[in-house]
Amino acid sequence: MTLRRVRSRTVAAVLVVACASACSAGRVHDTAIESWRVEVVTTLPHDPALFTEGLELDGTVLYESSGLYGRSAVRAVDRASGVVLGAFSFPEGFFAEGLTRVGDRLIVLSWQEHTAFVLDAATLTERARITYGGEGWGICVLGDDVVTSDGSDALTFRDPATFRPRRTVNVRLGATPVRDLNELECVNGSVYANIWKSDRIVRIGAKTGAVSGVVDLPELRPASTLADADAVLNGIAYDAKTGRFLITGKRWPVMYDVRFVK
Repeated sequence: MTLRRVRSRTVAAVLVVACASACSAGRVHDTAIESWRVEVVTTLPHDPALFTEGLELDGTVLYESSGLYGRSAVRAVDRASGVVLGAFSFPEGFFAEGLTRVGDRLIVLSWQEHTAFVLDAATLTERARITYGGEGWGICVLGDDVVTSDGSDALTFRDPATFRPRRTVNVRLGATPVRDLNELECVNGSVYANIWKSDRIVRIGAKTGAVSGVVDLPELRPASTLADADAVLNGIAYDAKTGRFLITGKRWPVMYDVRFVK
């Protein structure tokens, strides 16, 4: 994500040290930490003009939000053909962030504008706007909650209709806070999160905030993006049919269909 104030650029290094210690111990807070490698099943085209913030697969439709002021938008794409089914452009002054589907609606966060846009999932027309405090980064649905991140080590569980916070958990890898939680994907009772400005995805226990799985993906970064500091890994979509993930990044020309292997 560009234009953000720079938090710790050593987050990835701290996490590597913490994981080395915690993973070698085998358990952290009574939760086993799994270390994965990535296995690429297939490579798919991805529009390199998109500054990917959120990625969500719903059946055959792939929803994607793209950031930057003056260029923020949401697209719905047919996964099989790549045909764009619909699009929504954000008003000037809004920086689009993560998105998720709740019933027949899409909820799309904005970065510093304290506003979530509620769109019709079928037509991508605007239905409503919801205000909230703090920054908006990632969002996903877990049970009766929507889970949001704000760049800190906190995940906030909210009422999907009012956006009022219900509870918050702080994310830890062992005793180390895990900050810069960006794009989120809720899967089988856990929250998967990109760590911004790193090649890492972590799996987080929704009740405890404890990291229970770690995968590093530096090999997925396209060579054509290495000179672009903002073209980082960002975008996780779970395919419930295959049990695999779609992974991409900001301004990446490719998307990967992958499985995580212990």
